[in-house]
Amino acid sequence: MRIGVRLDTTGAHAVLANGPRVVTAAFAPHTEHPGEALAAVLRTPPGADRPQDTVDSVTWDVSALLAASLTALATPGHDARKGPVAGPVAALRVVPRRPHGSPRAAHPSSLVTSLVTWRGTITGGHDLFGAELAPLDVQAARDCARSAEAAGLTTLAITATGAGACADHEQAIAAQLLEGFPNLRLCLSHQAGGVGLLEREATIVVNAALLDIADHLIDQCEQATAHALPKASCWFASGDGGRIPAKRLRWLPVLGLAASTAAALMGAAALAGRRRALVALVTASTITTGRIDDDLPHVEPDRHNPLDIQLTLPQAAIAAHPAGPATTDTWLVDHNPQPIDVVAVLDEDAAVHAQRLLQAASRATTLLRPQADLAALGAACSEPSAWLDLLVPVSAPEELERIQSQAEQRALTQVATGGAQSERIVSSVASPVGYLSIYRLQIRAAARARTGTGR
Repeated sequence: MRIGVRLDTTGAHAVLANGPRVVTAAFAPHTEHPGEALAAVLRTPPGADRPQDTVDSVTWDVSALLAASLTALATPGHDARKGPVAGPVAALRVVPRRPHGSPRAAHPSSLVTSLVTWRGTITGGHDLFGAELAPLDVQAARDCARSAEAAGLTTLAITATGAGACADHEQAIAAQLLEGFPNLRLCLSHQAGGVGLLEREATIVVNAALLDIADHLIDQCEQATAHALPKASCWFASGDGGRIPAKRLRWLPVLGLAASTAAALMGAAALAGRRRALVALVTASTITTGRIDDDLPHVEPDRHNPLDIQLTLPQAAIAAHPAGPATTDTWLVDHNPQPIDVVAVLDEDAAVHAQRLLQAASRATTLLRPQADLAALGAACSEPSAWLDLLVPVSAPEELERIQSQAEQRALTQVATGGAQSERIVSSVASPVGYLSIYRLQIRAAARARTGTGR
C-alpha cells in the first residue's frame, strides 16, 4: 500500500491507497504539522491489520505551497504568518551583446521581475549549433557576483544564450564563481532544459526563488514520514505526473509546481478504473479537462501555468473552461473532439455542472463523487519519472538515431537512479528546428506501473 498527501494553505489531505483503491482518507488542518494527516490516515479500528506494516511509500504533493510562496513574495505587505515566502534572487544573463535600457525590466513576466531584485548582463553565449557567439567575460561575471552579494542576495540564476545546445559558458561561470564565492548558490538554466532564453530564465529564476522554501517543506515531510512510517520511502509529486526523490526536488524545486492538477487527473482515472481517459475535473467555477494515457497525464513543455509564467518543464496539458449555464457546460461536450470519459466532482457546489456534463456525454461516462482527495490519490499511484529537453545539431540521420538513443538511455538511468525497478520510454520525439540541421529532443521516461492491487 501507499500514501499520498497533498499540502495546501488549509492543511494536509491524505489518502491510504491499495493500488487505485482508496482504503481510507483523512484531512488535518495546519500545514505546519503535516504528520497529523499521516497519523489520521493510519488509524485503524481495533483488531484490524496495521497499515504501518504494509505501506512502502509516502508521496507528498507540495505544489500549492510552492506556488503560494511565489505569489506571496510578489504581494506587497504579505503577512509571513499566513504562509511561507519564496526568497528574492539575483539574475545573470549571458548574451552576445549587452542591451541598452533598464536591465531590471528585462523579462516580460511581472512575477519573474518581482522575484529578481538584482540583475546583471555580461557578454558570451552560443548559437544553436554550439558555436561561440562572443567570448565569455569571466571578470564581468565575478563583478556581478560581488554586486549580488553586496545587495544581500545569496542565490544567483544564470541564463546563457544557446545553453540548450551548449552549456559551456554557464558551467564555466559556475566553476569560477564557486571558487571565489563559496557561499553563493547557483542555478543554471540548462539544468532545467528547454529552448527559449526567456522561458529558460523564467524557469531557473523561479527555481532559485524556491530553494529555501523547498528545503523547509522537504525537511518537514521527511521527518513526518520517518516518524510515522520508519520503513517507508519518501517521495514528492512532480508536474509531469511522476514522483521524484527529495534530493532532486531540493536541487530543482520548480519540478514540484503544477503537480496537483496532474495528480488529480491520475487519481480520477484510477478511481474510475481507466488507464486511458479524458477526464473533466469540475468545481463550482471551473471545468478542467485533461487526458490520461497509460496511467500518465498527457504533458507538454512551454505552457503557461496558473501563475501565468511560461516554464520549460512539462506540465499536464489541460484546458480550463469557466463553469456556467447549461448551454455553456453542454457546449464543452458537444465541441470536444474526444468524448469525456470521467467526470469528477471536486466540491459540493459543482454537482449541477457535473450532472449537465454527464447528461450531454456518452453512456459510458463515469461520474465520480470522491470522498478522498483526488490529487492525494494520484500522488499515491505515481511512479518515478524523468524528462529531457535538448537541442542537438546532427549531420546525418544515423547520427540523430545514435544521439537520440543515448538521450533515451540517460532518461532511463535517471528513472532507475530514482528507485524504479523497471523503466520505460513513454515518448521520444525529435523535432527539426526550422530548416537547420538541428533537432529538439523531448524524451519522457517513467517507471512501469506495478500490476495488481499493490500497484
